[in-house]
Amino acid sequence: MEVLQHEVDPPSSRPYTIADFIVSKMDTVGVSQRSLAARTGYSRSRINRILREEDRLPITMVEAQAILASLGVGELEAALAQEVIRDKAPVTSREMEVVVSLIAVVFGGLATKIASLVDVVEGLEFGDIRREHGLKVQKAIFEMLKDLYTDLMQRKDDRIDHTRY
Repeated sequence: MEVLQHEVDPPSSRPYTIADFIVSKMDTVGVSQRSLAARTGYSRSRINRILREEDRLPITMVEAQAILASLGVGELEAALAQEVIRDKAPVTSREMEVVVSLIAVVFGGLATKIASLVDVVEGLEFGDIRREHGLKVQKAIFEMLKDLYTDLMQRKDDRIDHTRY
């Protein structure tokens, strides 16, 4: 049985694994270990041993997939979590869960929308869509998110300033 052993070192905490992503997702969804055991069919003691903070046992891929599915985490979101862990992103497990959830929503269904571009953009053919465009699209998405969140923070600051008076 293959075991997930990916770990990263966030700046201010111990290394984390896919188990930490699961724990964070459980907190977000509001699911306890007892409920998770009931949802997956694994014993409460096994759930506890693979998800507890100290002396955690390795989690198998089969267990991780079953647990993630029971939490409503799709394959794309699980793969993105593994990528963030593998690339050793400088985030905590809670921050990772938030970022991965956003990315999963952004990219869920995007392939179908990109494929439909040939029907939407007059004269565009599949031969015009190239792999190297991906980096430009990635940069454009990042810049758009940066602008959106900058605007959000400005509006938040304005709202906070006005509440004092």
